[in-house]
Amino acid sequence: METDVLRNALMTHLNTLSRNLAIVSREELKTRYRKPYYALVRDISTSASAYVKQIALAGLRIRQEYLPEAVPVINNAIQASGLLMQISAAAYQRQDIQEIEQLALALKKLIEDALVPIYEKHMGLYLSDECFGTSPQAPQLYNHVNGCVMQDGKWIPLDTGKKYSFFTLHLKERSQPVA
Repeated sequence: METDVLRNALMTHLNTLSRNLAIVSREELKTRYRKPYYALVRDISTSASAYVKQIALAGLRIRQEYLPEAVPVINNAIQASGLLMQISAAAYQRQDIQEIEQLALALKKLIEDALVPIYEKHMGLYLSDECFGTSPQAPQLYNHVNGCVMQDGKWIPLDTGKKYSFFTLHLKERSQPVA
């Protein structure tokens, strides 16, 4: 779903909760209006989860074969951050969409930072046909995890179906001095 659609749905649910709390106490909502209140809580949970996921994972590219390596790193970073509890508090206690957005962006940055070692581990050189032509071009940095080449300081998806050679560069630190 589009980010704006998710945001609008979440805002609608948060506004409903805010209006309800302005008229009736939370305790009364939990008891007297139990069914509609908990339906609204579920709607907020579903909408907030989808919205935060959309923001936090937007633009994230991970090829299928690297998911088993990347998913635990992402999940550990999310759990260790404590941001999900803060997002929950922003939604249920303060009904603050701007705070939720800021926390989702912080979560996005945290996920990106956590993935850096995986991306760095799978860097290489992209050698296109132009590298071997009459006026050879320098090879580009290529990341096998996201399937992108570095151009002008940005990761650009590699054209599918294009013939290329990929050379992996593995740099290892030595734990023993060289004699």
